[in-house]
Amino acid sequence: MKISRRYFLGAAAGSAAALWSFRPMGLDTSGFLPERDFDCALLDLNAHCVLRESLQGYQAALGGKYRHFLKAGLDSKLLCRMAIVPGLGSMDPAVAETLLGLLEAGTDVLLESGAGFLSPAEFTAHQKMLYRYFNIEVATPVDLWSGKSADQALLSRRSGPRPRTKQLDSLESLPYIGYSWPRETQVRDFSRAIPVSVGEGEVIGKAGALPVALKRRTAGGRLIFLGSPLGPALLAGDLQARSWLRLVTAL
Repeated sequence: MKISRRYFLGAAAGSAAALWSFRPMGLDTSGFLPERDFDCALLDLNAHCVLRESLQGYQAALGGKYRHFLKAGLDSKLLCRMAIVPGLGSMDPAVAETLLGLLEAGTDVLLESGAGFLSPAEFTAHQKMLYRYFNIEVATPVDLWSGKSADQALLSRRSGPRPRTKQLDSLESLPYIGYSWPRETQVRDFSRAIPVSVGEGEVIGKAGALPVALKRRTAGGRLIFLGSPLGPALLAGDLQARSWLRLVTAL
C-alpha cells in the first residue's frame, strides 16, 4: 500500500489532535520545556528541508527555548550546545561541512532524515552524502503502514535486489518507533522510515527489529540520527515524542 505525503500528514495530525491544543509557534512563545536556557539552535535549511511540517513541529514543541537560524546564517563556529536539523532531504557539501564543523566544536547535532519523501535519484544522493560526511549507512525507505513484520523487512533488506520503497505488511495498528535512549519509550510513527546500519555508534530506535535511529560520540559533540521523522508527531502533539525531545535537549 502506497501512501501520499498529504495522506501521511493528515493522519499524523488527526490521530493526535485530541491530545493537544495548538499554541502559536513564534520564537517568544512558551512551550512544554522547563524554564531554562537550553542553548538549542533550530536550523532552517529552506529547500534542503523536505518536511516543513517537521520544522514547525520542533518550533511548536520547543516554544521559545531555541534560536532560529536560516541557511544563509549558518556558521560552523556557531556557539550552541545542540543543533537540530529537521526533515533533511538534499544536502550540499557546504551544509555537510558546516554540520561537521559544529560537531568538531563540541555541538550535539540531531539530524532528522526526510529521505522517505525524496525521488529515487534524490534519495541516492542523500544516501551518498550521509555516508561520505557522517559515515552513516542507510538503506532504502520502508513503508511502515502496510505490512510484513519488521523482522521480515530486515531479512528482505539483506537479500537480493529490492525496490526503492519496501513495505511492511498488515500491521494491526499504526506502527511505533521504540527508543531505548535516553530512556525507553514508544513514539507513534506515521510515515516511511530509513533503515540504518549499526556500523559505528549505538542503535537507539527501532521499528520492530529494524534499526532506524542511532547516536555516536565524535571527537567533539554527539551525532544523533533519526531515520524516522519525529517533527510531524511533535506538530500533532504526541506526548511521547515531546517527552523524548525534552529529555534529549536537556542532556
